[in-house]
Amino acid sequence: MTELLHYPFSMVRYFVPEFIHRMRRIREVVEKPSPRQGIAMCDLLMPRYMRKGELSIQDLVDVAVYTSKVDNQDVAQRVAIEILMDVEESDAELPELDTDALLGLMAPRNEEKLRFEFGEENDAIPGEIKPLYDSDEDIFRKFSSKPDIGVGPGEDELIKQAIKEYKNRRDRATRMKLAEFLKLKLLNLAIQFRRKMEFLNRPIIRPYQYGDDPDDIDEDRSLENIFDQGKKAEDVTYDDFFIRKKEKRKKAIIFILDISNTMFYQLEGLTSIHYSVMSLVPLIWSLQSEKYGLVFYESNSHIHKELHEERDIDDIVDGLLYLVTSTTGDVEKIFKGTQGTQTWGGTMPTMSLRWALEELRDAGDRTEKICFFFSDFVLDEPGVLTPEKVENYSIIGKMEDLGIHVVACVSPLAKGDVFSPYTENVLKMVRESGAEMIETEKPSDFLDRVQEFLEQI
Repeated sequence: MTELLHYPFSMVRYFVPEFIHRMRRIREVVEKPSPRQGIAMCDLLMPRYMRKGELSIQDLVDVAVYTSKVDNQDVAQRVAIEILMDVEESDAELPELDTDALLGLMAPRNEEKLRFEFGEENDAIPGEIKPLYDSDEDIFRKFSSKPDIGVGPGEDELIKQAIKEYKNRRDRATRMKLAEFLKLKLLNLAIQFRRKMEFLNRPIIRPYQYGDDPDDIDEDRSLENIFDQGKKAEDVTYDDFFIRKKEKRKKAIIFILDISNTMFYQLEGLTSIHYSVMSLVPLIWSLQSEKYGLVFYESNSHIHKELHEERDIDDIVDGLLYLVTSTTGDVEKIFKGTQGTQTWGGTMPTMSLRWALEELRDAGDRTEKICFFFSDFVLDEPGVLTPEKVENYSIIGKMEDLGIHVVACVSPLAKGDVFSPYTENVLKMVRESGAEMIETEKPSDFLDRVQEFLEQI
């Protein structure tokens, strides 16, 4: 089994031919991928491998999608993830790639030879691929084929069942297996969400109106419109021109995650950490091209990524997924190097909220500023409201006054019998401070609500 979804370059020798093979067998893919696509995939993956010394799941999925025809990209994404699921669910080890083989892939290549290596169309059966290897030693036959990951229960339920099955087994192999499974499933949700957002942010073409900036005129589209109408130069009016107005606005985002003791309280096999991470991972992954920061809090605040800091998204996600199989003791040992101290595990978000306010207030070049606050919102004792607790709500209110949108990402446990006496008034005050409230019970529903929210702001 590979390390947590970081692959050696030998993975390419399985992934690329298998991807081309499966895509060519799918009926809905009208324009079948050619061996040239396999060549392009290797060419794009090589620089990524040479730069990092490994390949991530995102590297492989991105290359599969970006080299595919636009009409095939949704299928390509699904097939790429399905292949990686097959690998991770198999007990087979990836083959080692020796230096000669690596140099051979980097050297100039013969196209006819590559057509054989990546498979060629079977003349007798159009759209089918001849087997890539005939030998019994074929390393790829160790990987079994699985049903499409979209078949069966919804993604939300699959994720929940996996957590319930694996989370209580404390051995490292099982924990990594769970993290690998979750990362693949949550990546699938993230890619879907990112595509929806890209569609919403597409450039808008409309007729030129008096007062528009002439620099926004799309010359090609405007000339095409004029010629299509057969107009003479003297008959052209300003509304025959079209402008291309880009509606996409940059964002600055701070993610706050509660890792206090109550977040690890278990109800029906799941905790608030599970719900929060399942929703946070696809969200942060899909918004990684924006400026974002990440902070954890309990009795103390732990800044994991500053707004303008560059961090590898795989490292960020792997760290979040580790929380899914962790106890409070595990988390304390990571952040503090100790276990069982009295200064760990409380619920004190004030410093994190202050930091979020300062980071977003200083992000002057960003036009949309958002703070996603993930918690069970067990912030106060019933009937007890100290000045420090009041400050939490005043900071949220100040953010809203400054045009910073606050989204309270609420664990479903917050409304359960155990926590509702502690959270009912808190959630009321958070809402009255101006925050948007979105529940994290189902990652897909959560992302749909976030999409609706982002459309409105």
